[in-house]
Amino acid sequence: MKSGTLETSSSFLFEPYNERGSPERLLLLAILERAILDFVGNDVREMEQATAWIFGEDEVLSAEPFSFSWVCKELDLDAARVSAMIKAMPKRGSNRVAPWYFQKGQVEKQVQIEKQVQKQDVADGAGALNG
Repeated sequence: MKSGTLETSSSFLFEPYNERGSPERLLLLAILERAILDFVGNDVREMEQATAWIFGEDEVLSAEPFSFSWVCKELDLDAARVSAMIKAMPKRGSNRVAPWYFQKGQVEKQVQIEKQVQKQDVADGAGALNG
């Protein structure tokens, strides 16, 4: 950088994209995870707030930044499917750890398998169009 000139590229300010995602994506994932933990948790106030955030939207609020639907959209998730999965999760009750937490790795593996199947379906569909 020369003295008296302004650097026009600001890309050096941000971390490069990696396999886990951008910092912004990680923030949205953390918001969603916190809401899930609050929903299944023991604290009544946190559970009520998480319930309102996840299930209490109308169509006007669903487009608002940081609403549940908006967060899901930004994460390329189907909000209806995610909310149905959250609703089906067992509550923590008196346990200190949610029962589903230990299955977290299995769920991530299943998501990866689903993504591979979707990619294969797209590739098969493109091959059928070209063939």
